[in-house]
Amino acid sequence: MNISNRQDQMYLKKLKVLYVEDDSETREQFREFLCRPLGTLITAEDGEEGLELFRIHKPDIVVTDILMPRMDGLTMAHEIRGIDPNVPIVVITAFEQSDYLLRAINIGIDKYVTKPVNSYLLFECLLECAHRLRAEEQLKLERKREIQNIRMKYHESVAIMAGGMAHDYNNLLQSILGYASLAKTCVNPDSECYSHLENVDKSYLEAHKLGERLKILCETGSEYMQTGTVLPLFQYIITSALRGTPVKLISDCPVETAPVNFIENHIRLVFSNLVTNALEAMPNGGTLRLSALTSVVDELDSIPLEPGSYLHIMLSDSGPGIPAENLPNIFDPYFSTKARCNISGMGLSLAICQTIIINHGGLITAESGAESGTTFHIWLPTSAELS
Repeated sequence: MNISNRQDQMYLKKLKVLYVEDDSETREQFREFLCRPLGTLITAEDGEEGLELFRIHKPDIVVTDILMPRMDGLTMAHEIRGIDPNVPIVVITAFEQSDYLLRAINIGIDKYVTKPVNSYLLFECLLECAHRLRAEEQLKLERKREIQNIRMKYHESVAIMAGGMAHDYNNLLQSILGYASLAKTCVNPDSECYSHLENVDKSYLEAHKLGERLKILCETGSEYMQTGTVLPLFQYIITSALRGTPVKLISDCPVETAPVNFIENHIRLVFSNLVTNALEAMPNGGTLRLSALTSVVDELDSIPLEPGSYLHIMLSDSGPGIPAENLPNIFDPYFSTKARCNISGMGLSLAICQTIIINHGGLITAESGAESGTTFHIWLPTSAELS
């Protein structure tokens, strides 16, 4: 057995297959055979039930008989093609007439197996389907990794530029603050002019915070790195932020997790930003769940990371969720749904989080749904992967 064939078999064990057959004896026979090499097998008695199960479970491959009551296999396949044009469909039938073959060709059936079916021939058909799906997923994954590498280089450049700009920016702010302080000594403290100068002081403090957030991005060298577990730091940051709020923390993290290499100031900023966003999403209270596990990313996974061991951290809130139309843009710089006049809503917090995590060799993503809350996923390579 060659390597590609072994990989296809391993991949097949991850897939979900819908098998539609009206004859109960045949269905049971093939169910027992198909359960062994597959990840999940879903069975249906006819095309109508098969179509409904397809909508619910979204299987990766469909195997179906043709002649069945209520809805035949080809009619079901035609409906499935309207839902998912790319799902592989294998037809099993005793009919070889040209009209069935023409219908199958027009629908775009991937494989056509005649009865009586050789079980191993059917298995080979499934392997070919798995091979195609695996190849398509590898292409998508390679594209994701290319985009991730481009983003990494972009964020590295942004970090260097932001650090330099922040230094000059803070110097200019200091000059502004100095002149404002001098001006205050020249006017009556009860005057309108003095109150305006005090507003300059307040604006300086907000601008200075922004400058410090940008400045921190330039700290990318190994001299800033430390190795250890980050979960106690996360839990401390979250607990401190939630103190005095109506939001409760639920932590189901293991006692010990794999160590990672990290820059403490950066990681603090990431979780401070994420917790702040979560609190803003739950002004009337809710729950914030922190979870973590060590996971291995391999070449068969659809995560755009280099294969290896990662600490996978999940932070979930019970807020209203992020609208679907906004979700693809949340890590874009200056994307925000907050009022532009609000300094805290400048749309940089998640962009900075992404830059920091990418600079750590990791990945941050978000999933959300209407009224189902938002979960941020963070993958950080374990220290063994960075040594």
